[in-house]
Amino acid sequence: MDHSYGIVDICRISEDADQGYEDPGSSLAGKEFTGLLTESVLGSANRFFYNGRVFWNDGDGFHIFKFASPNKQDFNAGQGKVDANFHAIAGNTLFLSEALNVPYPADRIELLKRISPPTPDVAYPVDLFVRRPARVWNMPIDRPFGNWSVLAVFYFTGTGDRKFSTTLDAAKDLRLDPSKEYIVYEFWTKQLIGTFKGKFVTRPLGPYDCDIYSIVEKQNRPVLISTSRHVRNMAFDIKDLAYEGGQRVLRGASRAVAADPYQLRIYLPDGFAAKRVELSEDLTPRMAHDEHLLTVDFTSSTGRDVDWKVFF
Repeated sequence: MDHSYGIVDICRISEDADQGYEDPGSSLAGKEFTGLLTESVLGSANRFFYNGRVFWNDGDGFHIFKFASPNKQDFNAGQGKVDANFHAIAGNTLFLSEALNVPYPADRIELLKRISPPTPDVAYPVDLFVRRPARVWNMPIDRPFGNWSVLAVFYFTGTGDRKFSTTLDAAKDLRLDPSKEYIVYEFWTKQLIGTFKGKFVTRPLGPYDCDIYSIVEKQNRPVLISTSRHVRNMAFDIKDLAYEGGQRVLRGASRAVAADPYQLRIYLPDGFAAKRVELSEDLTPRMAHDEHLLTVDFTSSTGRDVDWKVFF
């Protein structure tokens, strides 16, 4: 790898990984070379430190459904979800290696919408020296209007009813302040998981699946904890965000995609309830409130940025 320093912008950091997901009964690791997803998973973990420092890491192409595979097997929904999300979190390039010669299931198209485009933020494998391959990746995100973390947990392979869960230390594993309380929201299940301080226990995860958590510091006011646009939770689509305490208003600006339903997810501490929402572009919002979670839905017809205000 050293000969590439200062010469390239993007570098392949794995062997070719476009020959399928796994061999029957494979543990996804242990072979010298497979040409499968294994190569991306191991190569990305072993060379994570190059990403964003020397070049952007390319974990080779990924698949979501149908491709010219040697064994003629299509990816099922779980395999497509794991492969797409892994490339969206562990690396900073997205190369879709698909045949694209048949109609695609809606859930696979949804994957492509939610993982792209990449942002300049980079993740690190939390359990690099604990598991082979690493299953837990953390991505600290810092913006002028705030900071948060995107935590990804993967169950790459396996069969049966066995679940995977792990306990993460706020300081050592997630680089968070152990004295502060944090809110956790899971992107794909659209669930407010709750809050934690010091230790976070991931929810049990089944084979061929992944969870993408947004972790945001809890405040004594409403906090935006996620949006529906991207698995990196606000890193791409939120352009501005602020809370005006005097008026009890949370305001922001979001990049919109024409005709793509969009949702704001806001955590409400005790003593706060949403009164109304104002949107630019004469858009009509839909609010829903479930205990501490407030959701605001709207759909832009133009794709122009949407300014929004939520009054409490």
